[in-house]
Amino acid sequence: MALDFSQFIRRLPPALHLLAACWLLCAQAVPALAEHGAPVRVGYYENEVFQEGAAPGAVRKGYAYEYYRKLAEYTGWKYEYVYGPFGELYEKLLKGEIDLLAGLAWREDRKGRIGYPETPMGSETYSLVKHENDESITAEPSTMSGRKIGVLDSAVAGALAKYLAMHGVKAKIVTFKDYTALYEAFDGGQVDVLAAEGDGAYGRKQAEVLCAFGASDYYLCTSIARPELLDELNSAQTRLQADEPHYVHSLRMKYYPISLSSRAFSVEEVAWMRSCKSLKVGYLDHYMPYSDTDGQGRATGVVADIVPKILQELGVEGIKVAFQGYDSYDKMVEDIGRGAIDIAFPIGGGAYYAEESGIYQSRPVVSSTIDIVYRGEHRAGNLESFALNAGNRMQHYYVKAHFPKARLEFYPSTEECLKAVIAGKVSATTLNSLRAKEILRRSTFSQLAVWQMKDPVPRCFGVRFGNEGLLKFLNRGLGVLGESYLQELASRHANALYALTLAELFNNYKEEIAGAVLAVVLLVIGFLVRDVRRSREEALAKELARRELEEKNRMLAESQDALSDALNKAEAANRAKTVFLNNMSHDMRTPMNAIVGFTALAVERLDNAALVKDYLSKIALSSQHLLSLINDVLDMSRIESGKVTLEESEIHLPALVRELQAIIQANVSAKRLEFTVDVQDIAHEDIVADKLRLNQVLLNILSNAIKFTPEGGAVSFRIAELPSDAEGRALFEFRIKDNGIGMSEEFKKTIFQAFTRERTSTVSGIQGTGLGMAITKNIVDMMGGEIAVQSEEGKGTEFVVSLHCKLSGTQAEPQPL
Repeated sequence: MALDFSQFIRRLPPALHLLAACWLLCAQAVPALAEHGAPVRVGYYENEVFQEGAAPGAVRKGYAYEYYRKLAEYTGWKYEYVYGPFGELYEKLLKGEIDLLAGLAWREDRKGRIGYPETPMGSETYSLVKHENDESITAEPSTMSGRKIGVLDSAVAGALAKYLAMHGVKAKIVTFKDYTALYEAFDGGQVDVLAAEGDGAYGRKQAEVLCAFGASDYYLCTSIARPELLDELNSAQTRLQADEPHYVHSLRMKYYPISLSSRAFSVEEVAWMRSCKSLKVGYLDHYMPYSDTDGQGRATGVVADIVPKILQELGVEGIKVAFQGYDSYDKMVEDIGRGAIDIAFPIGGGAYYAEESGIYQSRPVVSSTIDIVYRGEHRAGNLESFALNAGNRMQHYYVKAHFPKARLEFYPSTEECLKAVIAGKVSATTLNSLRAKEILRRSTFSQLAVWQMKDPVPRCFGVRFGNEGLLKFLNRGLGVLGESYLQELASRHANALYALTLAELFNNYKEEIAGAVLAVVLLVIGFLVRDVRRSREEALAKELARRELEEKNRMLAESQDALSDALNKAEAANRAKTVFLNNMSHDMRTPMNAIVGFTALAVERLDNAALVKDYLSKIALSSQHLLSLINDVLDMSRIESGKVTLEESEIHLPALVRELQAIIQANVSAKRLEFTVDVQDIAHEDIVADKLRLNQVLLNILSNAIKFTPEGGAVSFRIAELPSDAEGRALFEFRIKDNGIGMSEEFKKTIFQAFTRERTSTVSGIQGTGLGMAITKNIVDMMGGEIAVQSEEGKGTEFVVSLHCKLSGTQAEPQPL
């Protein structure tokens, strides 16, 4: 924390008091010396309320901008503004391409990379803001789980992560490089919640603040390439702290919102009071309640009361005050710049235009909203042109800022501007709300309507650059007088703007009088209308009841149709179950009969070992067939219930092919079939897949090929590696072809459905459940592959299985397939 200046002086030994005084005098000369140095490059990024106007030609304003201007009163810095997103400007600060960047929180990883001053430029709380219409998110942290929270890639992101972790909230944090993109994402609904400084809403409609989740100080940081700037910044902040201890607070209240305070005189104010013998005040004529010249040539309005009042309240005597009226705002500003007057009032337009005019703005004397005065129906698109008072530059500044595309026409007075609106020469003009009420009471302007803008506009004192002592003196005086006194003073002068005559009073309120007469008539008519309305409401209620009954009848009919469909499906399932049981009973009875029969024969011929051995081998064969039927049924059941999972392992393709050959070789030999294996373009022999399920797919197809191919026929097995775009994967094609009995076109459409066969085993004499190909299709789908079949009755069948397989990290010794 910075040491209070008065405490520092009290701690010095008496002998060093004179030295301290000399130091103070030298310190006052620093700004004058700094003015002749290199310009200070300020990184200026767009951030709502905090810092706005980040583009060439745009009006700069905001918390940070006013803070820069305040520091310039102590350092004499002349700024060169460098525009860009926050992220780019931060990188430029690290590289020394800019000198200052505002709004940086303290982070350990930044220490030594940028210059942190001793005193922060402000402090802020962090808030979570949601869309007002999203009722699923509340102040309860758990409701943000699974939602997107947008935040700037800064210290705020760290505070947000800690907050979410503390509350166990698993939300998706989306970071942004600059504020503009962050606010656009929130406004566009790309994020559900906004994590931002302050209340985060900044006047947004349809936005609601949820809660605060942290706080921190933020700093105006310097580039380490210019260490002298950090020294000057520390000195300026210390002196600002001594001169205006509440400046940061008041600046924060101005924008979130305004607040004022006062304290003892600063060194600059004391120096000014000692040197000042007279005070020349320039004011704008014909601008009541702020300022005007009365019939005796004397100043009147707020300006005539407030300047003497400030001197009185601050106890300053011996300063003679002189007033000078101006018809032109520009002429008044020009005179203050060349020293013809000391104070100009009123001054408006904001810090940007004040800087451009070479003057400082005081704290607001009076703030009021601006009224848009128009004729006819108001729509925002209607305001295409404005009438402006040629002598009032403040009006020009306001319209230029809020209606940049509007056409401007200048008139010699406010009255002429209003008449131009009535005549339809322009769409509208503007009036300060303190002036509008009284001016528009005149019957001449009764055709005009008012649209009041939301944000209040301040009217301030203006002093030239270099006269900081007077500026601080005026600010102090305004703080002592207080906002309520100044507002009451302005209202009092506004009431004297215009006095209504009896005729104008009647004319202005003739509509109200006529309305009172009509009220009685309307009351009678109202009773009559009520009866008619009741009759209509009863008829409407009957119509709604009829429609509701029709809707319920329609829903009942739909329910009956749904029940009928469900019944049909149940009956179809029952029929399928019956067919399945019939087929299975026959298919299972055949091997069971063989087992029972050969068992009985074996018991009768126990004395003949060779014959018993033959019977037992046939029993074993029938048992294997029966077990195969049962396994098919169980596999299909497990697949349909989702209990089958893939267990991947490394597979060496040559070994896999040899295993398949060994398994089917006996059946191939038994039927004297010609079996060939062919490979094409195999570049990767080692893959990762579920070996058990791959074997099951290939064996099912090979077994069917052998089963449905007559003796002496041919079965071929081809493996090919095809081009693949997937990194780390290879595409394999397995083709199994036979010249057996083939299948019909109709059966090809249902071959992969459960319990379907070309002919039952009773007719074909070939045993099977009709589940083999259904199981095969399901496994191929689980492995992310494809299976296709081409067949023609009497000519044979070809199955093609395509699979994307992961490549193994290890490669075995190449072996021939």
